[in-house]
Amino acid sequence: MMMRLKNSNPVISFINLRRLIGILGMALPLVCILGGLFFARLNIQPSISFYYYTNVRDAFVGILIGVSMFLISYRGYEYIDDLISNITGLTGLGIAIFPCLNAAFEKVGFFQLEPKISNIVHAICAGAFFLLLAVNSIFIFTLTDKKRNMSKNKMRRNAIYIVCGIIILLSMLFLVVLHIKYFQEKLDTNIYVFILETIMLEAFGISWLVKGETILKD
Repeated sequence: MMMRLKNSNPVISFINLRRLIGILGMALPLVCILGGLFFARLNIQPSISFYYYTNVRDAFVGILIGVSMFLISYRGYEYIDDLISNITGLTGLGIAIFPCLNAAFEKVGFFQLEPKISNIVHAICAGAFFLLLAVNSIFIFTLTDKKRNMSKNKMRRNAIYIVCGIIILLSMLFLVVLHIKYFQEKLDTNIYVFILETIMLEAFGISWLVKGETILKD
């Protein structure tokens, strides 16, 4: 008779969950670029969201939904952690479910909305998503138990969280600037949009990897 070996910890730990969130966030731009390049000979798209309309749609939507569900499932130390993570996860789902503008289609997405309407919801969700990631990194991850002395590694981690959050906020600001008509006429804004989105996702991923004690662990 075969003996069954029990897993000593069948429930995924919050540490591993943080790492998964970070890894998936950082992997999204790379998966989109390489998947489009090697399997469809695509140039870099106007934005990461535009990969919804390419051969990597399943990967794009799958990773976004994965990150979103992990964020919704995540439980922090305090209620505010859970609240921000849950809202961030919901906005991430909105990015995946409501595609960005593509004039080539009359109806888009799961709900078959007009592209302009879907794009408005998509933009609102994307803006809220990254803004909340920055807030989480700067104000939530840096919280410390007042009863304990802050370790040197905790201070270093806090510095990384703050830098990542600031990078996300500055990238969002530059994205707004790129949508000003003057800059759209002077610059090839498409590549800059993609670069800024990638920078935000990498900063987001680094922040969560550090929170997952991948480096600078106490």
